[in-house]
Amino acid sequence: MATIVTRSGKGSPLTHAEVDANFENLNSDKAEVSSLATVATSGLYADLSGTPSLATVATTGAYSDLSGLPTLGTAAAADTTDFDAAGTALALAIALG
Repeated sequence: MATIVTRSGKGSPLTHAEVDANFENLNSDKAEVSSLATVATSGLYADLSGTPSLATVATTGAYSDLSGLPTLGTAAAADTTDFDAAGTALALAIALG
């Protein structure tokens, strides 16, 4: 971490030499872009190293990319109006008393 002399820390205005030293310390302690990993400047997941292998669906979010899909019963393809609304209402009325 760079050593910086401040007016409040010193209690008086900085000399030209102190201001120059502040800039020199900042310059020597700065991170050089060339020393950073590619991902630090690109922000791309693909530029990370050591990442886990992900299933395709993890990156696309597409249902069609899922594997091992369950077999759905016939009710999954039925229209909601195919079900007995009156019977459901009766069962609900009995349950609520």
